[in-house]
Amino acid sequence: MKNIAIVCDVMKGELERLKSLKKLNNLDIVFLEQHLHDTPDKMREKLQEEINKVDDRYDKIILGYGLCSNGVVGLKSDKHEIIIPKVDDCISLFLGSKEKYIEEFKKDPATYYLCKGWIEYGSDPYRGYLVNTDQEYKIPQGWIRNRERYGRKGMDEETSKFLIAQMMRNYNRVLLIDNNDLEEIHRKYAQDMVDFLSNLLDKKIELVEIKASPELLEKLCCNKWNGNINYKDNDYIKNNFVIIPKGKKVSQEEFM
Repeated sequence: MKNIAIVCDVMKGELERLKSLKKLNNLDIVFLEQHLHDTPDKMREKLQEEINKVDDRYDKIILGYGLCSNGVVGLKSDKHEIIIPKVDDCISLFLGSKEKYIEEFKKDPATYYLCKGWIEYGSDPYRGYLVNTDQEYKIPQGWIRNRERYGRKGMDEETSKFLIAQMMRNYNRVLLIDNNDLEEIHRKYAQDMVDFLSNLLDKKIELVEIKASPELLEKLCCNKWNGNINYKDNDYIKNNFVIIPKGKKVSQEEFM
């Protein structure tokens, strides 16, 4: 039987790549907009709505989300087992493992993360500043979605900069994740963001680009967590995936 994945659209590019390699032949995918992360309660509501739509054609439900500010807590399916990566958020999925995320976190907790999917489908304070101050021409139009979440257009420069400074004042670096998918346009956007923040905050914001691997995301969506009949007893599975039986709600403790 097929599985179905409900996934944040920041992962769209990577999953399209896997699909082109014919690695997702037994998986249907529903993409949800990244801005749902802004309000975890609404995200939970939308995820539950999509879970409730899943019918008997599918065996399992895969969620392309982590704990995400408890946005998945309370979700359940009465008909299907739910598989969720055991991570706090999608950064670990793009880095390839939660261990890699912890490694980068220890280097500098004050890090803002970017990757191709986040740049193209997500949002960030710099983009909000450009939209609010009528400088959208500096952003590819395909990267701007749901303008209303950035605030109101026509905001004066001083107010917009003040808001961004308050939001970003404790950050020291921007880490750009390369899964062999970055193009010059993504690197330029990251550099423009860093230059803007350095000037705004009057301190040097470092731009770091690292090679990573979407290995964990690939294992999640390519059914690699189900490699043998005793997969629930496999240590790798226990350490990296949360498996929720039919009728049971997702709890925060599952991710501990």
